[in-house]
Amino acid sequence: MRSILLVLSLLTACSSRSEQLAALKQLRSATAEWALVNAQAVRQHLPAAYVDGMRQAARKQIRQAARSLDDPHSDAARRAAALQALPPDAPSDLLSREATALKMTEDQLESA
Repeated sequence: MRSILLVLSLLTACSSRSEQLAALKQLRSATAEWALVNAQAVRQHLPAAYVDGMRQAARKQIRQAARSLDDPHSDAARRAAALQALPPDAPSDLLSREATALKMTEDQLESA
């Protein structure tokens, strides 16, 4: 019985880590996409309707990923909250830095 509980505990931990990694990847990807859209929007290389739609999609993905994070006090959760507080036309360099920081967190989780 004890070994069964241990196996179940390990499986749950692996599943939780896998879910956290998926949420983190979604958060990073959406942030990077938002940065690219905003960089192109400043250069006026994209139609306004496309920019608005892409910004909305990225922000929706960030909200969804944030809800999937287990620890509301984690670095990723704090970054997600900060991203959600930004205006749609946030500076692309700020968003790029956030995406880079999230990638570092993602790499740490993958190597753990």
